[in-house]
Amino acid sequence: MTARQDRALENSIEKLKNQTRILREKLAALRKENKSLQNTLEATQRLLNKIPGSVVLIQDGKIIYTNEILLMQLGYSKEEMIGKDFIKIIHPRSREFVLNIYERKISGKSAPDEYETYLAAKNGETLCCEVRVNKIRHKGRSAFLFNIIGLDDKKRKEKQQSQSHKRKTLARMASGLSREFEDCLKIVDEQFLNIKAIEYAKNSGHIESLKRLETAIGKGYSIVRQLDSLADFERQRPGAVLFDLRKAVKDAVALARQNWKEQPEDPGDRTQLKTYLRTISPVEGHPEEIRDAIVSIILNAVDALPAGGEIYLTMEENAGFAHIYLQDNGEGIDGEIQDKIFDPFFTTKGGLRPGLGLSLALAVITRHGGEIEFVTLEGQGATCSIKLPLARKTHLSKVKGSRNRINNSRILIITEEGVVKDILAPLFVSKGGKVTVVSTAGKGLKVLRKHKFDLAIADLNTPAIEPIKIIPKIKKTNQSLPLALVNAEKGGKSSHAFEKMGADLIISKPLDMDRVVSLVSGLLARNSSSPT
Repeated sequence: MTARQDRALENSIEKLKNQTRILREKLAALRKENKSLQNTLEATQRLLNKIPGSVVLIQDGKIIYTNEILLMQLGYSKEEMIGKDFIKIIHPRSREFVLNIYERKISGKSAPDEYETYLAAKNGETLCCEVRVNKIRHKGRSAFLFNIIGLDDKKRKEKQQSQSHKRKTLARMASGLSREFEDCLKIVDEQFLNIKAIEYAKNSGHIESLKRLETAIGKGYSIVRQLDSLADFERQRPGAVLFDLRKAVKDAVALARQNWKEQPEDPGDRTQLKTYLRTISPVEGHPEEIRDAIVSIILNAVDALPAGGEIYLTMEENAGFAHIYLQDNGEGIDGEIQDKIFDPFFTTKGGLRPGLGLSLALAVITRHGGEIEFVTLEGQGATCSIKLPLARKTHLSKVKGSRNRINNSRILIITEEGVVKDILAPLFVSKGGKVTVVSTAGKGLKVLRKHKFDLAIADLNTPAIEPIKIIPKIKKTNQSLPLALVNAEKGGKSSHAFEKMGADLIISKPLDMDRVVSLVSGLLARNSSSPT
C-alpha cells in the first residue's frame, strides 16, 4: 500500500470516528431528552392523579384515559376501564340526558359545559357528581376531556341547609296561622255556646246541627295544636312528664289500626302489623305528641303497601336512648322523593291524607331531643328509625341468656347498604363491638385473609352474594369463624339448608334488636368456649 493510500485510509478512519462521535453525542442527547420526557410524563401522571376530582378522556365514545381517583370511586381496574364505552359508567337514570349532551357536542350544537349527573360503580352504587367538559384535539382528532367532582358531601350540606331553611319557614308560617286560626275559633266557640244556651236551640231539629258544629270546633282546635307543633322544632313545651314509651307505642298501634279501618278502601285487611316491644326506662316529654307522631309513621307505612304487606314495629334501649324501628316490605322510597318526605303537605296519595303526618312527626321527635330517619332500598321496603333520649342514665340492656359478648368482639359485616349497614352495624358498635363493614363478598374475603375476626355476618340482600359460594369460601379462610346470615329468606332455602352449608346463625325478619343481640352474644360465647 502506498503512502497516499495510507493517508486516504487514515482520513476515512478519522472521518468515521468523527461521525461515530457525533452519532454517540446525538444518541446521548436523545436518551437525555427521552428520560426528560419520561420524567415529565410521570410527573404529569402524578399531577393528574392528585387533581381534586376525576379526569376522563373520551374519544369516539370510548374511554382512552382516566386517573386513579375515578378507578377507586367506581371500583374498576385500569384494564377494565380503558376502551370501555363511556355511557356504561353513567347511571341509567342519567344516560338519556348525558347522551343528548354528548351528541350535541359532537355535532357542534350548543350544549352545557357543566352539569350534574350520576355515575354507576361496578358494585351498583350510585355516585352523584358535577361534570365539566372541554372539547380538545388528541392525536389529530376530536376528543372530550371530562373533569368529574363528587357531590355527595356537597349535596349533604346543601340538604341540611335546605332542611333548616324549610323548618324555619314552616315554623314562622305555622306560628302565624295558629294565632289567626285560634282567634277565629274562640269567636266561633263563644257564639256556639251562646246559641246552645238559647231555648229554641234545644229543638230536636237543631241538635244535630249543633253537634256537627261542636265536632268541627274540636277539629279546629286539633289543627291549632298541630300548627303549634310545627311552630317550634327546638324548644320543649311546658308540662313534660315521665311516661312509659311502650304504652304510648301500643296506644299508637291501636289508633293507627282504627284509622286505617275507617278508610273507604281498607288496606288493613291486607296488611299485617306485628309488634315486638320491650319494657324500657321512662322517657320525658308529652306522651300524646309521641303517640300521634308514631301513628303518622305507621299510617305512612300502611300507605306504602297499597296491595298489602307486612309491617314490623320493634323497640329497644341502649346507651341511654330508646330506639323504635318500623320496617315494611313495600317498594321502598323512590330516590327522587326521598328528600321531600318531611316537607309539609307533600304526599303521593292523591289527597287521601293531608301530607302533614311526617312533618309533624319530625317536629315532635326533634323537640323531644330525638332523631328520625328513613333507610330505604328501592323495591326492598323502608325502615323508619326513631331515637329518643331516656329520662335518666341507664345501663346497657342485659342480654338474655348470656352476658354481652359483643363488647370488644371483632365483627365483619358484608353488606352494600340498607338496614344491616345503617341499623345493625351501629347497634353492635353501641354494644362495644369493633365493626368492619365491606360492600362486596370479594372485599370481605380479602379482609378475612389479612385480619382476625370473631364473627362474620353476610347480608343476602347484597348483590352477587350467593350462599352456596360465600359460605364455603368464608369457612375456608377460617374454619372456626362463626358465620351469621341476614335476610336468609332471599336465598330461597330453609334455615336447616343454610346450616348444612356451614352457617352458624340465621337472623331473619323482623329484626328484633334485643333478640339479635342475644343470639349474636350466644354465638360468640359458644365459639369462645369451644376447643380450637
